[in-house]
This record gives sequence, C-alpha cells and structure tokens, in this order.
Amino acid sequence: MGARVRRLNIEAGPGTGKTTVSARRFGVERFAREYRGDPRAVVAVSFTRAATHTLVRRIRRLWGSHAIRWPHRVVTLDTVMVELLHDLLLTKLVVWPGGHTTLVVEDSWASYGTRVRTFAQYKLTISGAEVQIGSARLHAAAYTVNPSRCASLIRQGICTHSDVRQVLALALRRVEVREYARKRFASRFRSFIVDEVYDANDLDIDFIELAVDGGVSVTLVGDDWQALYVFRGARPEVVPELLSRQGFRSLTLTRSFRWRSEEQAQLADDLRGGIGVTLPVVLSADVPCLDVVLSLRWAPLWNLGPGVLPIGFQSFKGGPEEAAAILVLNHVTTSIFGTEATYVKDAVTSLSIDDEDFFVKAKPRLQQIVDVLSSDGTATAKQQNVKTAYSHLGELLAEFSPRTLRPVRANHTNRLRDIQARLLHPVRPVPGLTAHQAKGAEWNYVGVCLADAERALLHRGLHVEGDSDRKLYVACTRACFSTAEVVVSS
Repeated sequence: MGARVRRLNIEAGPGTGKTTVSARRFGVERFAREYRGDPRAVVAVSFTRAATHTLVRRIRRLWGSHAIRWPHRVVTLDTVMVELLHDLLLTKLVVWPGGHTTLVVEDSWASYGTRVRTFAQYKLTISGAEVQIGSARLHAAAYTVNPSRCASLIRQGICTHSDVRQVLALALRRVEVREYARKRFASRFRSFIVDEVYDANDLDIDFIELAVDGGVSVTLVGDDWQALYVFRGARPEVVPELLSRQGFRSLTLTRSFRWRSEEQAQLADDLRGGIGVTLPVVLSADVPCLDVVLSLRWAPLWNLGPGVLPIGFQSFKGGPEEAAAILVLNHVTTSIFGTEATYVKDAVTSLSIDDEDFFVKAKPRLQQIVDVLSSDGTATAKQQNVKTAYSHLGELLAEFSPRTLRPVRANHTNRLRDIQARLLHPVRPVPGLTAHQAKGAEWNYVGVCLADAERALLHRGLHVEGDSDRKLYVACTRACFSTAEVVVSS
C-alpha cells in the first residue's frame, strides 16, 4: 500500500484487510517525506460513523494517535459536505433561509416528532444563490414528520444531512460554486481516502471528481459485492465509469484472512461465483451455538424467539413510546453485549433529553425497570410487570423529558414485552443484527434468518447487480468458520 500513485483504486473482498489497507494507506500519505512541509490535510472518509470509528482505531494502532492530529482526520463524507456548505454560506455563494451561516444538521427528522400521514412534502430549491423552501404533492400518502414543522425548523437553521446533500447537488450546478469547491479541495486536502466507495451516490462521486480535478491524491477502497446503501442512492454500477474516466490504477486483494475452514471459504467462493447454495440449518432453540444472528430486516430477528436479542426494533419512527423502549433496550444490550442499541441517540433527541449525564443519572431507574421485567411468574403476573415497567418508564421521562407516554395499550408496551421475553430466557441470548449493522464485522459462527424469497435467491445463485443479493452476500460472509440458516423451532 506504499505505491506512490495519485489515483489508486483497491478492490478488497471480505476478510482481505480492507480496513487495514485504508489505515496503512492513510499513514503512507500522512508521513510521506515529500509532504513534510505541506500543511494540507490527509482525510479518510466513509459513509457511517461506525466505519470511521473502526478506521480511527486501526490508524492509531498502526501509526499512533499523532497520525490523526488536526488537520488530518477520519470523518464521514457527510461531515465533509457540511463543512463545504458552511463555507459556501459564509462566502454568500449559497444563502440559507433566514441568513444562517451555521446550521444544526441532524441525521433525520425522526427526532422532531411523530410521523403523520400526509400527501405533502417540503422541497428545497435554489434561485440564484438563495435556498428556497417550497412544497410538492405526493402521488400517494406517506408517513413523515409534519412537512410544515420541517420547513419551520429549516428557517431556524436546523436541517438534515439529506437537505445538505440536496442543496449541494443544486449549488454545484453553478460554475462559480464548482470552481470554489475545486480550489477549496486543492488548498485544504493533499490526500483523500474513500472507504467503501461502492456505497457512493452521484453526489459522492461528484465530490471525488472535484478532489481529483483539484490535484488531490485520491485512494478508493471497496468491494462492489458489499454495496448496501442503495436506499440512500448508492450507485455501485457507476464506480467503474469513474475509475475509467479519471484513469485510476486498480489493485485487487484476493487473499482473505477471515476464512478458517474449507466450508466457509467454499461458501464465499460459491456466493461470489453466482453458484446456488443451501445453508445448513440451526433451529432457533439451538442458537446458543452461534455468536450472532443476522437478517436483512429487524422484524424476523424478533420473531425467532427469546434466544435472540436484536439490538434494534426497526427504522426509527420518532414516537415517544418507541423512543422510551429504545432506552430500555439500550440498557439491556449495553449490559449483556457491551453494545449500544441502534437509534439510541435518535431516541434521546426525539425525547428532547438535553441532560448530558442522562444515562448516568437514569441508570438506576432503567435497572429498576429491567428488574421488574425480569421478575418471573404467571402469565398474568408477567403482563402486570410489563405495565408496571411502562409506568416506571413514564415516571423516568417525566423527570428528564417534556414528552409523555400514552396510556397503557398493547401496541405501546409490546416492545417492553419483547424485551421481557429475552430477560426471562434461561440462557444468555445471542445478539441479532441486520446486514447493515454487521458490515465490516466478523464472528466465528454466524446464523442467518431468511425469508422465502431470500432463500430462493441463495438457491438460484447471487448476482452482484441485485440489492438483496449483496445484502445476503454480506450476511453470509461474516463468519470465520461456518454460516447456517436459523429457522424457528417447531
């Protein structure tokens, strides 16, 4: 990874050391002798915070903490985009409603209210340099945070990363904005390393090309079989066009250090070769033999029974009952697995909890709720325990949050009931994750929960062009020794 190539693409499959390669490349660029007097930054980007945290740890281990001393850093590409938009606002090349030059950028609007059924959506446009807020009518009703509330927040300088991307995509159509961005990249970055490049969408690709055009050294690392973010516009099929257009030199890492059995190595080869496979079966009653169970969605994991404890409920909708249950789930997953529940930060924001020490102060109360749920008894007693826990959770929120829980109803307490089943299970549950959460990780023994259509895809043979095919590929290549299908015990 010490190649002195200014446009380098590294193809790296599962277990070939993709993160290590990115970390080594970062150090090579960071400490290159010819750049010792260059004040510009070496910046590595990925598309999730989890991926950036993993890369930061690897860089520190290989090169020491001083390797990422400012201005050198590892951030999400969204962070780079927010920085560019802030500079455009300061220079008045883009003017935000209300004249704001610094924005509060959220992951989504889910933290700002319960979704409502609506046929309307807000729409951001640019007239000249000014960002304008309009509206559009949907062909079918959608559930979303009230568009009027979103528009009001935007006028206050609050927006989402999606809004930032939308505005930048429009602004970069103007010649003067593109030239400013190109010069900015040239003056601030000397090297740009993009991890998981096949998760890039059109705007991401545009950013990469602006960096290349600015003379920045660019390294791309990724695997087209592990592109999972089509839902946010990922275009894995256009990456080869980028490589050809900009004259990237490509290197391929072929040796996987993950496979520790011929069985798993053969499975990985068959999946990548489009050969149909049938996974061995493990009953849900026997999941303690596994290290983790993966699925393409959260719901099937909860349906496997109390032997599996998913670290998330679903894509976060923003309701107070859901958010409150996530706080309890987070307390349980942190205690059992040492892993935060998915969307816990969204839950805290949604509940308008602004006490920075909330989890420290709330820990005894959350443990009290868990203790109530952990109390065994008759079916009636366990049902009453769920109601009691729900009541305690409402009391906890009354102390820290302006939002309140609705009266006890099955659809308000069912998440606590599901947590209760895992707490009462006599054996330590196995963690459940989606393929998205599992990407980049590995375990010795992995179970996969499949829908009928997903099983059929495996039997047919996977194709890299299919979104579900790639998710299945990721799920089935996390194991070092073996991968099995988990089915509900009869």
